[in-house]
Amino acid sequence: MAPAAVLEHTEQPNINENFNDHRDGLALEATSDAVDEVNVLKAAMRVKNGNATKEEVDIYEKSQFDSEKDKTQFRQYEDACDRVKNFYREQHEKQTVAYNLKARNDFKSKTRAEMTIWQAMEKLNELIDESDPDTSLSQIEHLLQSAEAIRRDGKPQWFQLVGLVHDLGKLLFFYDARGQWDV
Repeated sequence: MAPAAVLEHTEQPNINENFNDHRDGLALEATSDAVDEVNVLKAAMRVKNGNATKEEVDIYEKSQFDSEKDKTQFRQYEDACDRVKNFYREQHEKQTVAYNLKARNDFKSKTRAEMTIWQAMEKLNELIDESDPDTSLSQIEHLLQSAEAIRRDGKPQWFQLVGLVHDLGKLLFFYDARGQWDV
């Protein structure tokens, strides 16, 4: 249960107050981390006591889906094709603090596109990820492949969803990006 759910609230909320006026990202992160720690401890105790759900037991099991694959062959950037090497060279040259600050400012001041998750995935189908040395699949194929591998491994639905949406940030490429290096 979230910490706020167990505290008594004595003061009434001010309905004229903007929600964003009192946001504290660091405090939220600390609270989220503390909740995660408690949940991990609770699950570990249930596993130890023998009354854990299958999901709690299976989440930390090694992948069965690709158990025969040689993992040492993944993410070999030194041996990657020129497309991948050029991507990272350009990214490291251009992603400066000054550029980052400008990009954040630009992003805040723009109206963003609205679309469903599936529409976003279809939009990404136009993109081949220049940074990935392990695949030349389109992004929608990669997202579906990731989610399916997680599903076949018997991982929980929330994790399958993460596999499905993990690259949606790359949509920024289509909205005023200077290249894939800046998304």
